[in-house]
Amino acid sequence: MKSSSVFLIILFSFFCISLNAQVFIGGNFGFNTINDKTDYGGTTTDKTSYYSLSLSPNVGKYLSEKFAIGLALDISLSVNTTGVNPETIDKTSSLGGSLFSRYYAIKWNKFSVFGQGNIGLAFSNSSTKTGGSTSDGPKATKLYLSVYPGLSYDINDKLSLETSLNILSFGYNYITTKTVTYKSNHSSFNIGAGLSNIVSIGAITVGAIYKF
Repeated sequence: MKSSSVFLIILFSFFCISLNAQVFIGGNFGFNTINDKTDYGGTTTDKTSYYSLSLSPNVGKYLSEKFAIGLALDISLSVNTTGVNPETIDKTSSLGGSLFSRYYAIKWNKFSVFGQGNIGLAFSNSSTKTGGSTSDGPKATKLYLSVYPGLSYDINDKLSLETSLNILSFGYNYITTKTVTYKSNHSSFNIGAGLSNIVSIGAITVGAIYKF
């Protein structure tokens, strides 16, 4: 808990410094929803609904024309509802933050290709409600590292649109999960490269930054 508090204090301090610098702000927003229902003889016999919401504001500072550092916050919420009578609702929420560095490798007219690395910490909680009974689920702490390429398009001198590319992926995650009865640790590492799935239409996330 002490190390988590120190990490959050560092992130908040960096956030305040970056605001004073007033260089650029931006972020990503994502929403996903799924609804399925089965009726038999005019009666609903099965129903499933799911939605997720993610918000990732960021603030940063250019150290040079090609290099920038910054802070990103990560907020997410997902709700999964299954069944009819009784109905079961599973909720998961997450709050975290990361420090990032970015290098613009290619600039061509209004397009830019950049590489970005993030290191961060996130905390998540979950709960399950069935009928009128609610129970707390596992609580998790996640330490992560990710590196990925991105594409930027300048609408004008102040505003740019951004999206990540699937050409290359690299990441490491270390997750600690706690419940009343047990504690578990899980680590994972991934690296990949390819040109067959540069953009996935069903999973495009577009962000923007505003330069002061």
